[in-house]
Amino acid sequence: MATEAGRGEHHFYTIVPEGGDDQEKLTAGSHYIGVDALSWFINKTSYWFLDRVASGTLDIKMSGTSEDYPVALGRFHRPEKTRIAHVFEKPVLSDRNYRGGPISLSASLYGVRKEPVINAVLKSAAMVSLGIVAGMVETATVHGPAGILAAAGKDITTNVQKMLADSNLKSETIFDFSLIDCFIKPEAMIGPEIFVLFHRGAELNESRLSVNYGVDVEKTQGLSVKRQSEILMPYYEKAPLEDGAWLLLRLKRSDEYSGVRSWFANAVKLRDAVKQLVEDVKSGLVTKEDGLAQLQPSATGNQTILDEFFRLRSIIYSDGVLCEREAGAQVGLLYITIAAARDAIKKLNPKILTNTINDVYEHLSKGQPVAGEMGQAFAEQVSLMASIRGSSFARDTSPGSIVKLSGNELFSTMKHLPKTLNR
Repeated sequence: MATEAGRGEHHFYTIVPEGGDDQEKLTAGSHYIGVDALSWFINKTSYWFLDRVASGTLDIKMSGTSEDYPVALGRFHRPEKTRIAHVFEKPVLSDRNYRGGPISLSASLYGVRKEPVINAVLKSAAMVSLGIVAGMVETATVHGPAGILAAAGKDITTNVQKMLADSNLKSETIFDFSLIDCFIKPEAMIGPEIFVLFHRGAELNESRLSVNYGVDVEKTQGLSVKRQSEILMPYYEKAPLEDGAWLLLRLKRSDEYSGVRSWFANAVKLRDAVKQLVEDVKSGLVTKEDGLAQLQPSATGNQTILDEFFRLRSIIYSDGVLCEREAGAQVGLLYITIAAARDAIKKLNPKILTNTINDVYEHLSKGQPVAGEMGQAFAEQVSLMASIRGSSFARDTSPGSIVKLSGNELFSTMKHLPKTLNR
């Protein structure tokens, strides 16, 4: 018989999807890490939910615990005909530049007396804490998120925990993993995703766990069953897990940043300005001497195209949202454009610029070394960026878990940046 929620032992399980060609390990400086809270379950009768509400918190720590992302989970909404529900409709943590070290996860879930004010507070706390975490990720420097945002997020979850543990609200602990270490080491994060299951109930055989799509609501239409919404949930021995109480998380590893940085538009303008300059010199609208002067630093530092490159490069260096591989590629490709433009202006041949850029992009997209001066220039720019940002990795990160941006490994890793190479 299935364990009732609130009884049994605490366990967490790691579920790794089988198969797939992508078997890369999570690497600092190369990858982004995201966390989704997918689904949760409470084995209580429908009568329990008449006057009770369930809620809890989730805490994600990274970079040697120097990065802390606490969120309130909101109110457990028990859908019709099942006790398995979605947690959020959006990620808890989206595309964070992975800085090394293990990933620490903890969660708690409580039941309290149902009251309108409590429902409103739980819903509001979840929305605000998710917004704070998104802001922490979006505005992070190379040394991590802003401390003031982290403190604000912690205040919210601390107050939620106090409310959920209030004896006046007839608090009932469903599960509490705050004293149990759940560490995911980078070498365990193989492939684009793994799942972590927090479970309190009967002890399970981890090898018999899997994650599959199920349905949280079904409507019968004649002889057919229509799925209203699909939901990822844990299966045990090929059946949905309906024991005790659990929370299912997904950890995602990605190669490129999925959002848009504020300086992306300026990078496009810089490339366009370089191309236009080469055309203007060729057509005689700008002299060769004046054209080449635009690709040199000015006395004031804010007049030439090269001045703009230096300004933009400084911004990219300090942008902690992008990983080293992607930031290095952005800087290196911008400099290649300028270096190729110099050659094109000297020889009054715009095709040199176009052909050089196309050749560099083609080699990088295949992970092949770029020969000659252009390959050396690209490598030097990436190496300079890596040396400046190298001290920002978590101290407990092993050298084998940090990207190598030198030699042939520099060029081979660029094939994982198709969006960057197509901008």
